[in-house]
Amino acid sequence: MFDEKLLRIAAQGFAVALTVALVLMPGAIRLARRFGIVDKPGGRKTHAQVTPLLGGFTVVVASVVAYLVVDHRIGEELDFQVIYYVIAGSLVLFLIGLIDDLFKESMTFQPKLLGQVIGVLVLMWPGLVSLWDDPAAGLDRWLYQLFFLCWYLAIVNSFNFSDNMNGLMSGLSVIALAAAIFYLQSQESSRTMMVAVMLMGAVLGFMPYNFPRSRVFLGDAGSLFIGYWLAWIMFDLVGGIMGVPSGDMGLNHLVPAVLVMGIPLFDAAFVVVMRFKEGRPIYLGDNHHLSHRLVRGGFTHVEAVIILWGLGLILASMGILALHAQELYRYLIFGASVLFMVMLTLKVMALERAHLMAREEAEGGDGDSSLSAS
Repeated sequence: MFDEKLLRIAAQGFAVALTVALVLMPGAIRLARRFGIVDKPGGRKTHAQVTPLLGGFTVVVASVVAYLVVDHRIGEELDFQVIYYVIAGSLVLFLIGLIDDLFKESMTFQPKLLGQVIGVLVLMWPGLVSLWDDPAAGLDRWLYQLFFLCWYLAIVNSFNFSDNMNGLMSGLSVIALAAAIFYLQSQESSRTMMVAVMLMGAVLGFMPYNFPRSRVFLGDAGSLFIGYWLAWIMFDLVGGIMGVPSGDMGLNHLVPAVLVMGIPLFDAAFVVVMRFKEGRPIYLGDNHHLSHRLVRGGFTHVEAVIILWGLGLILASMGILALHAQELYRYLIFGASVLFMVMLTLKVMALERAHLMAREEAEGGDGDSSLSAS
């Protein structure tokens, strides 16, 4: 367990991040409106008014201020120098997201994806250099680097996809971070736990301005930044893959982290499969996410978000349970969780169809009665 000093510093880092985000958010809203950094309604978007996009900027600033405070107090003890490449990569992701927010109407997916790859490669650079300089490096080590890249891109884009309704992505992020902190406290991963605590404080400071009524959005700058750090934090839950003494090369180690982030990952996989099935490009956004289907099934936006938060809590609990399970039982927990989500999704889709049919019938009935009356 962590000592009292470390927990006290963690509480201070959390309080600083939370306070800075709460205090700076109104200024960020005004700044975004002044310089036109806003998201306009229309198309598949569910908001009805122009909404500022600098919520993510404030989350980054709050995280940085909290980091400076913690680094000043116990920076040497936590050895933050080791993760300078990680910090640099997160800022690259933030800048790519900010550029996308500024030029949302004209920026295509290719430069956005390229920017994400560059940001992750910044993080991977020390490992790639040492691998390149080692003539004895085998294929397995290169495959590990490829897995690492895919891990980051999958998580970053899954959380970016889930930022489609007020409070959804930020709430799911808090749930994942809370689950990670709960686990990391018992594993003495002090540096990772501290980062998770500061990020959670910053995100919680954003949420009152975004849920239930949205005065500001995270924007891609915020969602990419948060997703990037979640991918890094969750790697401590993975605890090794490939080359570990396990019959499945350590793949079972992924189960807890995947479940902790279960809703964004499942929803992203679901919409990608549906886009493939319907012959649509996977990079084009739509309103076929679980949140949208719940709304079309008769729930309000707030109810849909709360339902998905509840499901996120359930899957995160399964992830924590899987952390303490043996290899085979991890797969059983994962399989049961996926089956649960598939059955629930089919139920939501059936509810959506029934609700739409009932509305069409009601509208048709109204039309018939008006015609007969005339």
